[in-house]
Amino acid sequence: MDVSGASSTTKTTGGASNDSATLSSNYEMFLTLLTTQLKVQDPLDPMNADDFTNQLVQYSAIEQQIKTNANLDELISSVQSQSAAGLVSYLGTKVVADGVQSVLEDGEAVWGFTSGAGAETAEISIRNSDGAVMFTEKIEITEGSSAYVWDGRTNSGVDAPDGTFSISIAAKDGSGNAVSVDTQMSGVVDGIDLSGTEPILKVGGALIPLSSIHSVSRSL
Repeated sequence: MDVSGASSTTKTTGGASNDSATLSSNYEMFLTLLTTQLKVQDPLDPMNADDFTNQLVQYSAIEQQIKTNANLDELISSVQSQSAAGLVSYLGTKVVADGVQSVLEDGEAVWGFTSGAGAETAEISIRNSDGAVMFTEKIEITEGSSAYVWDGRTNSGVDAPDGTFSISIAAKDGSGNAVSVDTQMSGVVDGIDLSGTEPILKVGGALIPLSSIHSVSRSL
C-alpha cells in the first residue's frame, strides 16, 4: 500500500511570503521617500497632515491584507493535511465506483452495471490493459442493477493472468434499439495519489477519482 503526492500549498504559501518580502522592501522605500519629502518640503507650505495620515492608513491596510492571506494559507495547508490523513483510512477498504476497470484476482473479476431498460441481447467484451479483447459473451439483462463476474477464462480457453481488465457492454432491446448501461467496478484500495487536484484511489492498476465512489466497506 502506498500514498503518494505533492503539497499543493507550497506555491500559495510561497506567494504570500514573496508578497510579504516585497511589501517589506516597499515599506523601506516608502520610509525613505517620506523622510526625503519631509526634508525638502516648503516650510511655508508644509505637507498636508490629512494626506500623510491617509498614506499611512492605506499602507497599513495592505499590510494587514497580506498577513490575512498568509494566515489563510496556513489554514488551507492545515485542512489539506487533515484531509490527506483522513484519506489514509481508505487503504484496505473495498470500494464500488463508476468505471469500466476491475482487477482479476484469484480467478475472479467483478463489475456492477445498471441498465436503463431490459435488453434481449447484451454483448460483453473484456479487454486487457493493452486493449486486446480477451473474452466475449452474449447475455440477456434486465432493467436495474446487476453484477457480472468473470472467472478469467479467455476466448482461447486459457486462464488470463491476474491484472486489470476493462469491460464494455453493448445492449439492445427487442426492437434493436440501444440500451444505456452504466458500469461500476469494485476492489480493495491499495494506494492513494494526492498529487492532483482530486485524490485518486488505486485499486490494483485501476485509478479511481474520489468523486466517482459509490460505497466503501471494510474488506474482510
